[in-house]
Amino acid sequence: MLARSIGALAWTDLPVWGEALGWLVGSALRIRRAHVEESMERAGIGRRVAAEMFASLGTSAVELLWLAARRRSLAQYTRIDATSSREIERCKLAGRGIVFAASHTGNWDLAACAIAQHIPLMVITKRLSARWVDAFWQSSRAAYDVTLVEAAGSMRRARAHLATGGAVAMMIDQAPSDARHACRAPFLGADVWVDRAPFVLATRSRAPVLVSAAHRQDRAQCLTVIDVLQPPDQAIGRGRAWVPEAAVRATASLDAFVRAHPSEWLWMHRRWKPAAPLAVVPEPG
Repeated sequence: MLARSIGALAWTDLPVWGEALGWLVGSALRIRRAHVEESMERAGIGRRVAAEMFASLGTSAVELLWLAARRRSLAQYTRIDATSSREIERCKLAGRGIVFAASHTGNWDLAACAIAQHIPLMVITKRLSARWVDAFWQSSRAAYDVTLVEAAGSMRRARAHLATGGAVAMMIDQAPSDARHACRAPFLGADVWVDRAPFVLATRSRAPVLVSAAHRQDRAQCLTVIDVLQPPDQAIGRGRAWVPEAAVRATASLDAFVRAHPSEWLWMHRRWKPAAPLAVVPEPG
């Protein structure tokens, strides 16, 4: 019912309602407001951007409801900049698929739906704990031809999808659940654990990694490829060393993007929490 109500509004009216929702969450209820401000201060950005981030997040939520009301053409609401579009087309022609190292920037759900209009897209995702919210969220993306796969046991399906020339999107700005499958990298003023899975997938499939981010521009969602990482040929034998190098470089690229567009990243996310500790192997004797 809420989606139908929001769906009756004009696209240009959505920011007003989104900013109101952001004010309610960030200023009235102050949900994770302290965490957001502390994270921004540590990054040297300043607390004043917090209100803008909550407004952007609220707008993204309202936009998702608007899109879920009924299937719409996304052409006038999304764009891929010319350089990024050419890079995507070049990678498509290579025929090995594309691994998108995605992030919680801009309206990332809308960005995923936009990519799916250009190339078959599989998104490796985590389920939300609230079942009904998760079902609504997943179905709204699936309506725009985004294939959703749970993270557990997803590598085989992802490789098969890449083999058909499709694209696989995996988030690189979430704290991984297990440090055994992660590496350390600096990000916005402190070290974080970075999931190695997107880069391992790339080496096994020989698919390029496009580090992508999104931000609002002239009331449209603009998707940008901020870095391109090409895994080494397996014959060179550098795949294992390349994975952490690529993870650190992709994280640095995202760091630079967030600093340029600080209100467009999900600072509410507990990015700096520790992953599960590595197993300690006792020394002999």
